[in-house]
Amino acid sequence: MHAMEIIAQLGSLLGLSFVSGVNLYATVAVVGLCLKHGLVQGLPPELHVLANDAVIFVALFLYVIEFVVDKIPGLDALWDTLHTIIRPLGGAMLALMQVGEASPALEVIVFLLGASLASAAHVTKAGTRLLVQASPEPFSNMALSVGEDIFAVGYAYVSLTHPRWTFFSTIALLVLFVIFFPILARNLAMLVKALFHRIFSAFGAGGAGFDPVRLPYHIDRLHAAEAAPGEEVIWAGPAHASRVPGVPRASRAHVVLTSEGIRLHYRRFFRWQSKAMGRKDLHRVRLYPGRLLSKLVITGTGETWILSFYRRDAETLPTQWIEAHERNENLQLAGS
Repeated sequence: MHAMEIIAQLGSLLGLSFVSGVNLYATVAVVGLCLKHGLVQGLPPELHVLANDAVIFVALFLYVIEFVVDKIPGLDALWDTLHTIIRPLGGAMLALMQVGEASPALEVIVFLLGASLASAAHVTKAGTRLLVQASPEPFSNMALSVGEDIFAVGYAYVSLTHPRWTFFSTIALLVLFVIFFPILARNLAMLVKALFHRIFSAFGAGGAGFDPVRLPYHIDRLHAAEAAPGEEVIWAGPAHASRVPGVPRASRAHVVLTSEGIRLHYRRFFRWQSKAMGRKDLHRVRLYPGRLLSKLVITGTGETWILSFYRRDAETLPTQWIEAHERNENLQLAGS
């Protein structure tokens, strides 16, 4: 078989498997309608079962249900959870249907490949939706849902009509998935931990024993090695580095507010590292309460830190320290 023909066959296989992880029913409906109306030629005969009127009707019916449910925050997360198995199996099914009669070993390989591609797309979609839902406004969630519908229909069609292009674009999407998955995973872990912390706090368990001036042993050693003589600890506690230059996004950290500024301790490459901003470099500090996480935005000389705290921990942050640096900003503005 010619190399370009192999790429074309792989492009259709990879593209349909991947996009089924975003919306399985839209993918099946697009393939069925294209085959029924002769919009594409040369597809494996096993795929022609999708052109059956009953298959198209069921796929469109389920797609309409998903279209509506996907626009409702909360229900869309439940729907995605229910499809954690369905979408990967659908992607594997579409992959197997494109190889036709093949050796058992090849069928197993294709099944695993199709399921993995659909799983990667599903995890990315479901995870991104959970992160977007954490924002208080509903429009971004709906806009993202509509964008997913357009992508699913368009990518399924292009996978049939331009499979060579789809081969390379799917490989590029997988590379992006590998690059950004750690960030997505850390953000999801941050939200899940915040949710459980909120639930336990409601029963009086969250934050039990939390001492805002006591440092854990390993943090105490780091702080003692770096602190200036006479530097006092005003507050210390866990946080997530939502956006701090040089620190992995959404990574766990330990914040130490002192009389000389702020210090952040975090783990990277299996070892503890530190980042500090001195009192003279602090221009503005603002606390923004949230439903699950509260954000502390610290603007300094040349960079801005955004730290996320569990809501109950954020309530213990020293208002005097925050207000003092708000006054710092006002004094600097007056002096300039």
